[in-house]
Amino acid sequence: MEYLSQILARNVRLLTERAFIVTARETLTYAQFDRRTAQLANVMQARGIGAGDRVGLYLPSTPLMAIAFWACQRLGAIPAPISAMFRHAELRQIIPHAGMKAIVADTSTWPYFAEIRDELQTLEHCLVASGDGSADDLEAMMARAPDTFEDRVCDPRDTACLFFTSGTTGRPKGTAQSHFAIGSTLRDMMVSHRNRFGEEIYLCAVPLFTNYGLNVTLNLCLYCGGTIVLHERWDTQRVLADIAKYQTTYFCGTPTMYVYMVNELDPDKHDLTSLRVCTTGGSPVPQPVIQRFESLSGARVSQVYGSTETCGQNVMEPTMGVRKPGSAGLPVGSSRIKVVDDNDAEVPAGEIGEVIIGGDCVAVGYWQDDKATAEAFGPEGWRSGDLGY
Repeated sequence: MEYLSQILARNVRLLTERAFIVTARETLTYAQFDRRTAQLANVMQARGIGAGDRVGLYLPSTPLMAIAFWACQRLGAIPAPISAMFRHAELRQIIPHAGMKAIVADTSTWPYFAEIRDELQTLEHCLVASGDGSADDLEAMMARAPDTFEDRVCDPRDTACLFFTSGTTGRPKGTAQSHFAIGSTLRDMMVSHRNRFGEEIYLCAVPLFTNYGLNVTLNLCLYCGGTIVLHERWDTQRVLADIAKYQTTYFCGTPTMYVYMVNELDPDKHDLTSLRVCTTGGSPVPQPVIQRFESLSGARVSQVYGSTETCGQNVMEPTMGVRKPGSAGLPVGSSRIKVVDDNDAEVPAGEIGEVIIGGDCVAVGYWQDDKATAEAFGPEGWRSGDLGY
């Protein structure tokens, strides 16, 4: 199993000049992305950030989020994406809990963090992309740094990323995903989606600070050697236009996104026929919406089910052949699904119970929270709290 920085190194060798990230402002090839991640890894290393250190990524869905995540992988540090919508209350909770040594921010997020900076004692370094070209502007520091870096060799069992849950039931919990779990999930999703190495073009309009945006879309794209068209925020008309402009083959979105597209799609104006694989998850999507989108695009929309605690999509409707409308589909790759009653006995088919997800995809547990880990993770996998049959 490859640890994550090996995946990037592999693609730099095989797909050197292929575009990896495309935005309205810039395009980064795999070679350019490699150099940018090396520069940031050098900046962080020079400040004493190293293996196992937690680095908060308080950023919107820009190339810097991707660069920072992969710079951490090369350094052996643990990136901890922070929702760009989090404010003082959440920052006060998660930064000390994760023991973050550094944080990467930009002009859109820094003002919220700066107001409480002095309260957060674990932080030693704030790397801010201010864009003003000053000596302490992160982009300026990266420009002065070497553009090569000797990647740290990681153990597949090492924590590769720390994702925070929404915190709807209390303090956000940090889900610790290992290199093995993420790599296994990317492998399984690539096969289930029938992705073609070095050929796919993804469009990402979900936030990169989520598991859905980072692992299921950006990291899957990199794993497959694809190109990703990155949108910082949702704009229905721009999404529809960019699918045609860039000949997008893969789209991953929420049910609401499909509703917006169906409502605004003009067959005389928008061409979606390049799409080959589309997925949607988070909640059920109305069947009339799926049917309408499929009739206009010619692509099949597959419903999926997964979680941050299991690194990605663990159940998926088949991309070809028979499917059951309204179903989340079949287990993906190594994923194992059990449905149990209150006594943890597996229930017969057709009876409702709690869904447990097992397999190579399962995260290590919750960061520094033995009680919550023991309650949710066990030999059979992760107890989702969701009901299914």
